[in-house]
Amino acid sequence: MSATYRLDHGRRLLVVTLAGLVTAAELDALSSAVRDDPAVDRSWPALVDASTLNPASITTELLRSRASVPRADPVLVAIVAPADVVFGLARMFQMMSEGRGNAIEVFRDSTAALAWLHTAAVAE
Repeated sequence: MSATYRLDHGRRLLVVTLAGLVTAAELDALSSAVRDDPAVDRSWPALVDASTLNPASITTELLRSRASVPRADPVLVAIVAPADVVFGLARMFQMMSEGRGNAIEVFRDSTAALAWLHTAAVAE
């Protein structure tokens, strides 16, 4: 599976990795797994590592459908996307998600993403 997650208890962080070609079915399975995992703390921010994502399977409709999913609790999300095409897709997702209660930012590297998550989480 090219869409996985793990819990970083030390940083109190949900870490999602999107690698290679990621399908809509894999994203759905990932969402279900996170939602159904009792170990996931809904208050933790998320770091989405799309450093090795192949953008070929990411369509505007896929982004729109994922951006429109309502969330009961707002979440902080930092997306790491060093490649230009993936960065652009992540920014499109960020814009499509505006007004839904989530704070989403897109970064070129994980250091900046983690710094933003830490600062934003402390500000809450």
